Amino acid sequence: MRNARLGLGFVIVVAICGLLGIAARAALAAPLRTSATAKGLFVGAAVNMTPFRNEPIYTETLRREFNLLVGENAFKFDAVHPARTTFNFTDSDALVAFAQANGMAIRGHTLVWHNQLPSWLTGGTFTRDEVIAIMRDHIMTVVGRYRGKILAWDVVNEALEDGSGQPRTSSFWFQRIGPEYIAMAFQFAHEADPDALLYYNDFEAEGAGAKSDGVFSLVSGLVNQGVPIDGVGWQTHKVNPFRITTANQANAQRLAALGLEVSITEMDIRIALPSDAQELQQQALGYGDAVTFCLTEPNCAAVVTWGFTDKFSWIPGVFSGFGDGLIFDMSYQAKPAYTAMQTILEAGLGNAPPVPTGVQATAGSGQVALTWSASAGATSYNVKRATTSGGPYTTVASPATTAFTNTGLTNGTTYFFVVSAVNASGESANSTQVSATPQAASFTLSASPASLTVNLGACGTTTIGIARTGGFTASVAFTAQGAPPGVTATFNPSSTTGASTVLTVCASASAVAGGATLTVSGAGGSLTRTTPVALTVSTTTTGNGGVTITPVVAASGPWFNEEQVQVASTANLTALSVTVTIQRTAGVSFAGQFNTVGGQIAQSNSSTAAAITYQFALAAGQTLAPSNQRTFAAQASGSGTVHPTAGDTFAVTYTTGGQSFTQTGHF
Repeated sequence: MRNARLGLGFVIVVAICGLLGIAARAALAAPLRTSATAKGLFVGAAVNMTPFRNEPIYTETLRREFNLLVGENAFKFDAVHPARTTFNFTDSDALVAFAQANGMAIRGHTLVWHNQLPSWLTGGTFTRDEVIAIMRDHIMTVVGRYRGKILAWDVVNEALEDGSGQPRTSSFWFQRIGPEYIAMAFQFAHEADPDALLYYNDFEAEGAGAKSDGVFSLVSGLVNQGVPIDGVGWQTHKVNPFRITTANQANAQRLAALGLEVSITEMDIRIALPSDAQELQQQALGYGDAVTFCLTEPNCAAVVTWGFTDKFSWIPGVFSGFGDGLIFDMSYQAKPAYTAMQTILEAGLGNAPPVPTGVQATAGSGQVALTWSASAGATSYNVKRATTSGGPYTTVASPATTAFTNTGLTNGTTYFFVVSAVNASGESANSTQVSATPQAASFTLSASPASLTVNLGACGTTTIGIARTGGFTASVAFTAQGAPPGVTATFNPSSTTGASTVLTVCASASAVAGGATLTVSGAGGSLTRTTPVALTVSTTTTGNGGVTITPVVAASGPWFNEEQVQVASTANLTALSVTVTIQRTAGVSFAGQFNTVGGQIAQSNSSTAAAITYQFALAAGQTLAPSNQRTFAAQASGSGTVHPTAGDTFAVTYTTGGQSFTQTGHF
């Protein structure tokens, strides 16, 4: 693999700080390019031609801080190829000349893309062979002009659909040539300059998911076909807060196994305006992570920001209400993001241990226990604490192990922690931030559902949850008071050190009907807590009227969940109402509902922050014949975490033989 850090013989000249031009710059430490060049890393920025030609401070900052540049638009098809037989290299030549004069490498962006194509091309009635010839002529002319002067080319840009990772079939090139246009483009570029590094470039390709998997599949296929490809560009347009994770590391490593390098090619981290100091500190963590990542992943060659000053950023024009995504502000003043990059580059992270992962914080009474995964080569760790998210942090301990308990904290105050790894060569960047709020040792009780309707001769259940705080671990024993005559209340288990018990309420055939409030008490660790359960003992005849209700979890996964209520009846039903309540755990939202009865059933749903409620109701005047084939399904989507179904409930109310019944339960 040709190594982008070697730059094909490019000699990267260290910038001279005397070009700063404004007194405020004198307070800065070494420019980014100085430390980056020393470590064999490219740190670059995309160039907007308007300030490049009109604002001296723009070009002064560019030459001072970066050892690589890329044109935002100067090399794109519509800019350099305005007519079929006409090329315009005014802007691209100016960038190449500037880079050569200032010891900077250049990335060429981009040769083949579905956007920014001239109308003469997209509106032309060309045959497939003619379109191939036009693409070849464009690539051979542009790449050939700068042969030996351009370090790397984004040969093909964004060839996959947003989100799905499938081929972008709406692309001009796909429709006129077919999917093989991608391999052709790489072959033509290699023919035009055999020494240039050739990249596939895309967004949302840097982490885990369908898009990154699609990119991996695409480039794997190119490698297996022998197509000349050297790397994958991760655009990295992100929303604050953003952090590099183990998913990015795993993705880089699987690309390295193909012999490919990666570069962060278009980085910005946009913030909802107006931004504040805390958000700028959070943004700095993301930029610092990117530099750390490229210093510690052997196949990462460059960190390139899409612009460098907020004064000239694409973000406000595309993402309404967002901005402040770059490392210099509107007045070219360095932001915390710049300082984070600078600090890490100067710290010598090339040999420092990797960033600690898997950091977890568990609150106790007056303390927080922290654990994390070991970092290879680390001899110790710095545990840092703040009372404001994003810092500033104070180092509170430097343990040699992967655990530390911070004591003497104030109950009720939220603390924020990060961990860095240390060895003789230096210190890693900070880990992902975690938080915890110490609480006095105690517990509370809650009932779900908080009300029960029990028929004469039948039973109902509710889950009594135990929320433990401050490290409370004692066993809690349960009792219930207030049950009407003929009603019994039992707990399973009757005492527990866990998080819940199940209360079963049964009404005998001779129980006193009506409403009552059960008071559930839990006693443990010298504390007693209570929670009410509203109870209705129905006058409905004993039994279930020949109706069997079966709850079924038909699908339970990190992305999709389906819970069914199956209703079997031995007699006609003249009224039927089915309610399913799914608790809204992290990432859970409504996905759909269906039933196997058909148009006689009216469906509806509603959502709150706590739960999604699915309703199924038999239309008035309708009758359902006996059947054991009726299913009422509630579907929910997730965001990567399996939803625990034990807290979800159902209630089925029906009329058969002139008598009304209600059955409730949990999945």
